Amino acid sequence: MNRLLQLGLLLTLVATVHAQVQHDFWPGRERVIPHVSGDEMWSGTYKNWKDSEAVKKSMAAGMMSRDINFKDFRWLEKSFDGELKVDMGREVFHRKSSNGRSCATCHGENGEKLKGWYATQPRFSAKANRVIVAATQISICAKEHLSEDWPENTRNNSLLDMYLAYLSDGRDVDIDVTSGPMKEAYEKGRDLFFKRTGHFHFACASCHTGVTTQSYLRGQRPSTFFGDAAHYPIYHFPYRLPGDDVEDIFTLQHQIKSCQMLSRMLPGVEGSRTLTAIEVFLKASANGYKMSIPTQEYNMSTGYLLRDGL
Repeated sequence: MNRLLQLGLLLTLVATVHAQVQHDFWPGRERVIPHVSGDEMWSGTYKNWKDSEAVKKSMAAGMMSRDINFKDFRWLEKSFDGELKVDMGREVFHRKSSNGRSCATCHGENGEKLKGWYATQPRFSAKANRVIVAATQISICAKEHLSEDWPENTRNNSLLDMYLAYLSDGRDVDIDVTSGPMKEAYEKGRDLFFKRTGHFHFACASCHTGVTTQSYLRGQRPSTFFGDAAHYPIYHFPYRLPGDDVEDIFTLQHQIKSCQMLSRMLPGVEGSRTLTAIEVFLKASANGYKMSIPTQEYNMSTGYLLRDGL
């Protein structure tokens, strides 16, 4: 084989590999920033929903739900059913285990020492030697201090997750991903979010960026990924994943896994490094946005049906 032919084959191989790499990722990774305001570069609607007052003004001006990036129908109203789950979580928080201890033993009556904590999660854990989500921290604490086995996708863990998130209601999400393990997790989560995979060759970004957002997809109303993580966990009845007993509560870990299954992707394990990295990316994309806990998947307001002509 002469040198010219060898060179030609090499260039063809390089071009094929390059095309495959480009095809494996949904476009746009390079444009994301770890702050909710980054949505302005994606949907151009950020000014319409940047806070609750902006949403109310947009609705009063007659904007359709899609013009508010679907942030209106989901987040403005607190969920009555979700409040019942908060009360149940408060009961678990104060319930004494077989060793006579409860979460309140370390963290104060009604979690007074944990107010604002959830808004800074996920975070690097020196004890676990990796970045972990709130549900994983709950599992670790339950085993070490209460002698209880409460994995991430179990009832007591989910109820506590909802209650601890409630203690940060109204706080701005503040995830530092500027350096170290948190930066690494953010970048990994970003790449996974934009990575095509599964039977449909979708990425998370396939539904939450570009032409799919601000549209109606088989009854779904997908918005961009900025800001939404500030409102998890959410009340989500009656849907749950097979084998789980989570009291109709969707933590962000549960939501990621659910979306993977619905998109025909191989579902991850809640609390794993992979799903944790995706949560870091989503939570950082909500930096600067106020938490609103508890809300639910679809609230009872039907005003958006009239505004959008449905």
